[in-house]
Amino acid sequence: MTLSAAQVQARLRDWLDTNVDGWSDVRLRPLEVALGSGFSAEIFFVDVDFRDADGSQSRTLVVRRQPGDLEVVLGSSLELQGRMMAALDRLRVTPVPEWVGMELDSTILDMPFLIMGRVDGQSATQNPNYNSKGWLAEMSPVQRRQSWKNAIEAYAKMSRIDWQADGFSFLARSEWGEPGLDQYLGHIEAWYHGCRKDRVMPYVDRAIGYIREQQPKDTDVNVLWGDSTPSNVMFADDGSVNALIDWELAALGPSELDLAWWLYFDDLFSRRFGVERLEGLPTRDETIAIWESETGRRAQHLEYYDVVVALRMALVAVGAFDRQVGIGNIPPENKSLNANFMTLYLAERLGMKLPELGPDFYAFMSNMTPVDQKDDG
Repeated sequence: MTLSAAQVQARLRDWLDTNVDGWSDVRLRPLEVALGSGFSAEIFFVDVDFRDADGSQSRTLVVRRQPGDLEVVLGSSLELQGRMMAALDRLRVTPVPEWVGMELDSTILDMPFLIMGRVDGQSATQNPNYNSKGWLAEMSPVQRRQSWKNAIEAYAKMSRIDWQADGFSFLARSEWGEPGLDQYLGHIEAWYHGCRKDRVMPYVDRAIGYIREQQPKDTDVNVLWGDSTPSNVMFADDGSVNALIDWELAALGPSELDLAWWLYFDDLFSRRFGVERLEGLPTRDETIAIWESETGRRAQHLEYYDVVVALRMALVAVGAFDRQVGIGNIPPENKSLNANFMTLYLAERLGMKLPELGPDFYAFMSNMTPVDQKDDG
């Protein structure tokens, strides 16, 4: 039975009063939910008053609920996101929302949940495409460049984290290999074998071989954001970074992987969607230079990491394809499993014949991206 807003309010108040160190006399202002409705929101805001060592406080919190069996990708979880945010908030190397707490017992709010401080600001949206419309498009070219530079520097700072000494050992997953690139590739291989289902996927299959055949040696072991995209950066009005958000894909590996992920999405939301990049945004070479300046070292093996992150996104597309087949949006014989933006990118990087994007692809994409982001391949 779905909880009512009043039940959520009471249970959350009691949880905060009991579980947050230093908080007492916790009071929640009424949740804004339509009368008579059940409370089913997975993300909601709550205004809270409490006392701590400094006296009376007021704060707006974000509560995120998530089913315990929901994986965005293999190995992702609400718990991973919570542990990452707690560790980063404690370390203060890069800005994240203020950490409040996490509860994995689903009996409190019907699902496991985490709680963080609300972050004001705005992100570079994917829909509408930030290159076409929104606050970034209204900035001057100089302001846009500085905003992007701020974001790149924010995630590049993570290269300074010592994953063992600074409290990130929970990211080590021995079932996928030794911490670092080996583990990162092992995770991708496990994900691939779990979703392939004996299907022939020529671009993905070739990429799986490539990442081991061309695997560089002696790479760094860094803490990775894992989802380094402009849409996961909360910018202040002046373009400074208030917080990096969405840590469900955090991992260990060379920090160049976060850079490659950023570059991949930069390309996807401009060239691949047939949308002109906004004037002032750093080019690929300029982005790499900003990253190198912040990390204090040269970026290594980026052509290789381009394939690794493209493969990772191609596996995301496989999952999206299977979900759409499962709910009846497209038939199983739809050709977009092997002919989509992600396999197209892989084909370019691997020197393979480019897949043709036709009606099947647009049927697949119709529930994923706005019409004005489609191109003819």
